[in-house]
Amino acid sequence: LLGVRDDLEMAGAGDRGEGGLGTWLADHASGSGAAPSSEEDEMRTRINPLLEDMQMLRGLFFDSLRKGCEDMRRMKTQPSVYAEHDYNTSNLDCDKAAIDLDGIDCLSDNVKQIIQLSGEYGKDHSQECLQKIIAVVDKASIDEVKVVARVLSELLSQINLCERHHRYRRWAMYKRHEIPILHFSDGQNHQVEECFKMLLEKGFTPTKIRESLCKQNLELVFTAHPTQSIRRSVLKKFKLLDAGLETKDNQAEMLTPLMRERLFMSFQQNLLAIWRTNNMRKIKPTPEDEARYGLSVVEETLWNAVPEHYRIIDESLRRLGTGTLPMDTRLITLGSWMGGDRDGNPFVTHDITKRIVYLSQMRACKLYYTEVENLLWSLSMQGPASEPMKAWLANHQEGEVMVPNDDHTAAVQQTKHWDFYRQEQTYNEPFRQILVIMRVILERTIKRTEALSVGKEPPATSGFTFTRTEQLLEPLMIMYEALEARGDILLANGPLKDLIRRVQTFGINLVRLDIRQESTRHEEVMDAITSYMGLGQYGTWPEETKVQWLTNELISKRPLIGDIDDLPCSPEVKEALQTFKVIAEVGSEAFGAYIISMAQSASDVLEVHLLQKEMGSKRHLRVAPLFETKQDLIASPAALKQLYMNDWYRQHFTLVGTDYQEVMLGYSDSAKDAGRFTSVWELYKAQEEIVRLSKEYKIPLNLFHGRGGSVGRGGGPQYLAILSQPAGSINGKLRVTIQGEVIENYFGTARACELTFERYTTAILQATLAPPSAPSAEFRDAMQRMSECGCAAYRKMVYDTPNFVDYFRAITPEQELKLLNFGSRPSKRKAGGIETLRAIPWMFAWTQTRLHMPVWYGVGTALNEEIEAGRLADLKEMYDKWPFFQSTIELVEAVLAKVDTSIAKVYEQMLVPAPLMHIGESVFIELETTIKCVKLITGRDLLLANNPVIKRMYDLRKPMTDPLNILQAKVLKEMRAVEVPTAELQESFAATVQGIAAGMGWTG
Repeated sequence: LLGVRDDLEMAGAGDRGEGGLGTWLADHASGSGAAPSSEEDEMRTRINPLLEDMQMLRGLFFDSLRKGCEDMRRMKTQPSVYAEHDYNTSNLDCDKAAIDLDGIDCLSDNVKQIIQLSGEYGKDHSQECLQKIIAVVDKASIDEVKVVARVLSELLSQINLCERHHRYRRWAMYKRHEIPILHFSDGQNHQVEECFKMLLEKGFTPTKIRESLCKQNLELVFTAHPTQSIRRSVLKKFKLLDAGLETKDNQAEMLTPLMRERLFMSFQQNLLAIWRTNNMRKIKPTPEDEARYGLSVVEETLWNAVPEHYRIIDESLRRLGTGTLPMDTRLITLGSWMGGDRDGNPFVTHDITKRIVYLSQMRACKLYYTEVENLLWSLSMQGPASEPMKAWLANHQEGEVMVPNDDHTAAVQQTKHWDFYRQEQTYNEPFRQILVIMRVILERTIKRTEALSVGKEPPATSGFTFTRTEQLLEPLMIMYEALEARGDILLANGPLKDLIRRVQTFGINLVRLDIRQESTRHEEVMDAITSYMGLGQYGTWPEETKVQWLTNELISKRPLIGDIDDLPCSPEVKEALQTFKVIAEVGSEAFGAYIISMAQSASDVLEVHLLQKEMGSKRHLRVAPLFETKQDLIASPAALKQLYMNDWYRQHFTLVGTDYQEVMLGYSDSAKDAGRFTSVWELYKAQEEIVRLSKEYKIPLNLFHGRGGSVGRGGGPQYLAILSQPAGSINGKLRVTIQGEVIENYFGTARACELTFERYTTAILQATLAPPSAPSAEFRDAMQRMSECGCAAYRKMVYDTPNFVDYFRAITPEQELKLLNFGSRPSKRKAGGIETLRAIPWMFAWTQTRLHMPVWYGVGTALNEEIEAGRLADLKEMYDKWPFFQSTIELVEAVLAKVDTSIAKVYEQMLVPAPLMHIGESVFIELETTIKCVKLITGRDLLLANNPVIKRMYDLRKPMTDPLNILQAKVLKEMRAVEVPTAELQESFAATVQGIAAGMGWTG
């Protein structure tokens, strides 16, 4: 780290090369906010605080290990003498402690040598130093490999923590107009006021901006996979460390020496506790475990972040000169797949889904219960009740509650034991009357849903319970309007308004659960039904016959089958039918959409509606086909057109309760199927055509983007991704998956939520009001040529090259990853090769080896063909003028900067059999071609020369990630040398996997 500091300071002093501070000052001097007074001042605010935090945590970490070892030595030499260790850190030199490993007896000499060599390697990244690391790793034992992997993993986690904290620190400094914020190709409008300023300059009125925001909705859908690899026990300690860093920044001048000492002791306690905690799961998480993790994020961070985001928007609108957002605005809503995604996951059953629904309701009601108790103290105002308040009280009498008479002449006891400190409540506090009754109903609802969430019958009760969001919202709005009518708008806009915003966002369910199932499973159900009815095998019918028969049965009032127990069918078919029965039993409000994965045709959608009808659903879930592969994306407009032309389907929206068609687009499988260029281009064209069709048939459209965390699965900066979508595809609404490990990055803390919400809100607003222009015919033709060329090159290597699967399984840990307890879902839908492998383990495996091949393979061939045809100038123009192409190139560039050829070749030399080495030669040639072409198009001699922030991220992690890769290659070699790897080998492998994931920023 000291070496990194020296390098960065040198860059700030005079270097104009890759990632240098001088580059930023030269290229971005026009950024908004206060300009830095000098390069030294910029270094002081942008670089030094980050490095100081990293050095501090690293120094405190090693110091805590050293003190523990001293304690152990003392206990051995003087076992009868108790002496409390002096944990004074006031005189600790963190810079020295961060590199001094003397006295840490729990680390062997080999471990210390690897750690020290990684520090030297960070200064110059020389091959000579890398070879020294390889030599020490080669003689280290497996136990030492595990220890050093844990140490390096902890250091990488500390870097990630400090960097996230620094990002929020810079964000806050920018909002205080103290510094410019770094902006690159994605524009300068991440923050609300900057976005408003840009839109005003484009000619939009304040009224138009507010009107667009009032209709806007972002729905975040949490998914379990790839599952967060870090245990919650460790994540909670990271949050405490983050809170400590925030305290150190915000209260630096207020801390007394004792307070500072206690803060630093807290740092050491948490760092040591993380080290002592086994950060790998011993057993696989269940779908319920994954759902509980998702709910914990909602409860711990989003619950408080949502009303704060509304206040940020309201304040910006006030400064704009307009009114604030109406109370019924729903800027943000939440969905989840955790407990509902049964595609290829046999552990997600109808019973699990039912339990998760009630678990979510129970957790929501507990949160509302706490908020209502707080309001009991806030809304203590006396005076007459409004007429709506009287009516609500009359309809919801509980216990001794009485509606007050108009004359208020008698002091009537209302509700006993309303608070521990006061037994009785008097009639002239009408707001408390309502809140006490709400609390009673919530308590009753909690007991009911808690029983149902564990599969028990709810306790018998004759009282009212909340089952719908509007039941909870109604009394809150009545109180809000009553306060407004009394002139107490200031009181209305306090905690009561925050609670109303929460109810609008989270509803009675906290998150609404999507159901996802593969299309072939529904076809199996229909096969069973038609065979039972003597109509033959449904799966053999032509599409036209299927659609006609399904439509007739949807119109018909007679049931197809009686009791599902009478239907002769497989356990899988019965489970699918029982899922539809649960949907009907629980009711539609608890659910979001029914997602059909691997959808191909109109009949796929109609099948799900017919099954909902047969199982008794009064209001259907909206059905969203998920188009994933290249061919499915190409065929998606035709499938939707057939639906739009169907008379029953055009009328079915009243049955669903929505006025729009939802379509989900899959980024992961399309990329695995056809390569990066073809994936993004077919997705772009499909969106254009689906938008056109929906306008033609006057059916509103909502696109659901199934993006992953890594670039290879549709991930990347969300702001850039939204602004590069085709015009009309984001019309004030966006539904997007937030997957497993990404949840913690975007929503792990309140400050992370604030930043993420603001970026999404401004991006959707800008994409709605000022979308990018449509590409020219020349741009489209060029992209089509590159898509076809890139797809051919990608598929030739991945699917047509003999023994490629063997090479893939040799150079990557794909087979060994199955041994880890990362997620509940199997890695494959069914037996087979790469075509049946899920996109997550496909990317996971390549990410671990630092090759990231699926992201860039085929891109170089496609670009090079255009360049050799004399069209380099055209590509440069596309990069400058077309946001879609620019984002595509820059995301590939960011991944290429993460690729490390020397590390990948270590894996190849240690693990790949000689007869397969020729495949690697072709891979590395394509890599060189891709890097060369990307540099030619961007006009930059070095990758990421225009983005020092991302470059800094990579540079800080490389000294620890590279040794982790070498450690992993050694472990893999030893694992493959035995028939059954020992527990020690598996644990060492798991430690390297988690460390590399921390270094890369994701598992894949």
